[in-house]
Amino acid sequence: MAAIYGEEWCVIDENAKIFCIRVTDFMDDPKWTLCLQVMLPSEYPGTAPPSYQLNAPWLKGQERADLSNSLEEIYVCPPCLVL
Repeated sequence: MAAIYGEEWCVIDENAKIFCIRVTDFMDDPKWTLCLQVMLPSEYPGTAPPSYQLNAPWLKGQERADLSNSLEEIYVCPPCLVL
């Protein structure tokens, strides 16, 4: 993951399998930043999905719900991403 996300990838707690990806609008003075914290339970990927926490105070309402739903769909339907 570090090779893909570079400086945006962060290991919060390797033993507990907690990671973070920081996403910005890639401008010199970013107007928005989103931190996606991902926790992988010991049962992952066999019987338990990852859990996550979005840290983006500016993301509200339906946009936040849509993003959360998209994250859930990624785990539930990985082959759908191949399309």
